Amino acid sequence: MVVKKRIAICGFNLESNRFAPSCNEADFKESMYFSGPDISKEARAEHPKIHLGVKGFYDAMDKQFGGEKGWEDEPILVIGSQPAGPVDEIFFNRFLHDLETRLKKMRDVDGVYICQHGAAVATHTHDPDGEMFKLVRRIVGPKVPIVATLDLHANISQQMVDETDLLIGYRTNPHVDLFERGQEAARCMLELFSGVELYKHWIKLPLVAPSVTLLTDDGHPYGDLIREGQGYIGHAIINVTILAGFAFSDTPKNGMSFLVYSRESSKNAETVANKLAQKAWSERERYKTNMISLSTATKLAKEVGDNPDPEPLLFADPADNPGGGGRGNTTFILKKFLEAGVKNCVFSVFFDIHAVETAFESGVGSKIKITLNHNEENQFSEALSIEATVLSLHSGIFKGHYGMVAGTTADTGRTAILDIEGIRLICISKRQQCRSSDFLSAFGIDPIDCRTIVVKSRGHFRAGFKHIFNPNQILEIDAPGLTSPNLSCFDWEYLPRPVYPLDRDTIWEINN
Repeated sequence: MVVKKRIAICGFNLESNRFAPSCNEADFKESMYFSGPDISKEARAEHPKIHLGVKGFYDAMDKQFGGEKGWEDEPILVIGSQPAGPVDEIFFNRFLHDLETRLKKMRDVDGVYICQHGAAVATHTHDPDGEMFKLVRRIVGPKVPIVATLDLHANISQQMVDETDLLIGYRTNPHVDLFERGQEAARCMLELFSGVELYKHWIKLPLVAPSVTLLTDDGHPYGDLIREGQGYIGHAIINVTILAGFAFSDTPKNGMSFLVYSRESSKNAETVANKLAQKAWSERERYKTNMISLSTATKLAKEVGDNPDPEPLLFADPADNPGGGGRGNTTFILKKFLEAGVKNCVFSVFFDIHAVETAFESGVGSKIKITLNHNEENQFSEALSIEATVLSLHSGIFKGHYGMVAGTTADTGRTAILDIEGIRLICISKRQQCRSSDFLSAFGIDPIDCRTIVVKSRGHFRAGFKHIFNPNQILEIDAPGLTSPNLSCFDWEYLPRPVYPLDRDTIWEINN
């Protein structure tokens, strides 16, 4: 008689920006909050709202065991918020208690898959991810395999490494391999079920690179490093994970992490980790930003809007990236573009619930006078009074086709398209970054017809616009914001020092 494998599924996904407002249950309920059978239902849906890592894990397990009846999934809780500040202590502890209660009620499980981001902080601790891993390990015991997938911006602690059998990081930025990493987690768990013993080695570098320098296409230092790491995968090495971390978490855990897992020996894992860490340190000066000034961007946008001959341009506002905890509503670029008379330009997307509500109350075709950010408290969310025409109104729910939203259902909340003197502003009521051209076409705007597009995003948009814009048509604007790539602009409190590039004379050597 074949005994079915019983696998618990859980996850807590939050990328915390220490400088952004804290988040609580409402932020998770708005973004992703699934429990029990709803997890399995979403994981097997054609266009799920759940994290694609979970879908990938289910897909691999279903294929391995001949369908969903061939293994016993024990879904518990999989939740996630848009990147924000530290998670509230009361809510996080309530989440842990709920997770513990549900996990204890289960019969003994054979394995646990944790779909995690890995860069969370809480109002009471630097390491909520480690606390969760420790809780799961305490309940299931030392012999049950625990495999977790992590965002490549995860900040790693000793506790996270110790309490799991395997941590698997994304390999792409923009993150278009979530599904594949979930599949990999399933394959690795199957190896652990077979009795394979893994040896691990972890190294952390005092390297905290600006987020805009961490793309993984050919020619980018981080991408080159990840690809070299994958070259070691084979009979001995089962996984190489290189995590750049997330600077704005501002924790003692910050730094680039190298995790190597070997089927052969601890020495084997250590050797590979050392080689990769040494390569990264020797190339640290490659992690340089390449942004243009706001005045230059304004001039270019004006020229392209007035003249049909130059190629269209896509401007990124990485300093106000909701994908890194930004509010998604700074007006620095919009104000300058309006003052310059820029035309045929679209801003995608702008978070302003009041503006959306006003537009819905007024109706399509109406003219409204509003103050953007009229009730915002963040220092970067400056108010801007405008007159606009309401072009269209939408539910905000759409199916994605490109980049990170391909194959998923997205939801920007009620959405209003406003025309402000020739600039179209896509106003949303659920804060998030613009991840693809779907965030225009879903609302009746053909991105191909736009002369300039401004996205509130650091880099994830690139995968969702590459079918329209070449890399040389994409420019990053140096403007103020909660996620500015200019790391020297922040008052760091917990970041380990010295650290490169903030401290140019930082020294690192391998401890043998």
